Amino acid sequence: MPKRVAITGLGVISSIGIGKEEFWKNVLAGVSGTVRLDFDWMDPAKFNSHIGAPVRGFDVNNYNIPPKDIPILDLVTQFSLAAVDMALSDAGLQARLVNPKRGFHEVQGYPPERICVSVGTGIGGLVTLVSSHSIWLGFKESKILKRYSLPMLIPNAPSAHIAIKYQAKGECRALATACSAGTMAIGDAYRIIKAGDADMAIAGGVDAFLSDEYGYGFKGFDLLNTLSTRNDDPQRASRPFDRDRDGFVLSEGAGLVILEELGCARGRGAHIYAELAGYDANCDAFSILQMDPSFSQIARVMKSAVQGAGVGVEDVDYINAHGTSTLLNDKLETRAVKEVFGERAYDLLISSIKSMTGHAIGASGSIECISTALTVDQGLVPPTINLDNPDDECDLNYVPHKYTVREVRVALTNSFAFGGHNSCLVLKKVE
Repeated sequence: MPKRVAITGLGVISSIGIGKEEFWKNVLAGVSGTVRLDFDWMDPAKFNSHIGAPVRGFDVNNYNIPPKDIPILDLVTQFSLAAVDMALSDAGLQARLVNPKRGFHEVQGYPPERICVSVGTGIGGLVTLVSSHSIWLGFKESKILKRYSLPMLIPNAPSAHIAIKYQAKGECRALATACSAGTMAIGDAYRIIKAGDADMAIAGGVDAFLSDEYGYGFKGFDLLNTLSTRNDDPQRASRPFDRDRDGFVLSEGAGLVILEELGCARGRGAHIYAELAGYDANCDAFSILQMDPSFSQIARVMKSAVQGAGVGVEDVDYINAHGTSTLLNDKLETRAVKEVFGERAYDLLISSIKSMTGHAIGASGSIECISTALTVDQGLVPPTINLDNPDDECDLNYVPHKYTVREVRVALTNSFAFGGHNSCLVLKKVE
């Protein structure tokens, strides 16, 4: 029989909070993480958008990472290791130091061969890539390049470093599927446990490129005209489903979850936030940038995920929308929800926490999975802030301004990405 999968540990780094408690408190309070960027590279004359939602207050020294390793880890990997440290602690799992010289730990209660790692990222170690390449182009001098620049920047660095530190010797995956990376990484880990090939997984997504070193990542999105230019009103810039939306707010962060086979989790008395009951992914196969205007594949991925979870559309109470605050995405997602749920769509509660966190690219889906797990666990549905004037074509119940108290027994969380990578997770209250 297929195994059942529980979500038991949450670790989050976001523009609105570091750690589950601060993050969730600010989600429910409707706090915006968007600010006017003041990095040295932010020359307003050279950018259309001057705003973003960076992570602030992150201190890598607080997360059990050996000081000798910190200089050779890109920020994206530092975020990952910190989020895992939080998630394991939240799950009540002890990681015992077994090799002080190498910094190896073993998660107590699980054989290393039964632990898998699955981490997604939109870009990987972009800060290291840009800075190293700039040095090389400027000086052609290898002596001033960081010796470990190549292994710092590769997209599998976060998943590999997690597996190495925690001696996770099951399957170790790295996904680079843009804005779906975090969701798909969790979905892949779910499938591995469900198939009986692992008993525990560390899974999620991460991206880090809003630092004070180099602004290439921001510039790349700015050139695509995808970012909001509400520069004089940053905290109101991310406004999914609002008729005055003008683009997304670039963000960053990490969301890592602990998944366990349900029987194992129950056997050790773990707190279970939700059962991860369904997952599906597909591709638009339409454009590297634009969503397919037919929205057929995003409707199909939701429908298939629901069917795979063994529930019906009538059982779904809440959808965490991809909801980026871009003109086309919000309309198409609304139409897809109507296609899948029919008249039931108007009874659903739907929200986009990107209105608060901004769009953390590869980390967005996993951060939103964490928010959705807390919604199922606590019966508190996050708001969509800045939804002052709903678009006539986005006429569903997008929970404007303030959170709603409602029991949520079944929830979906959606992610759609450049390249047409579509993904959907189904979370259930554990029976």
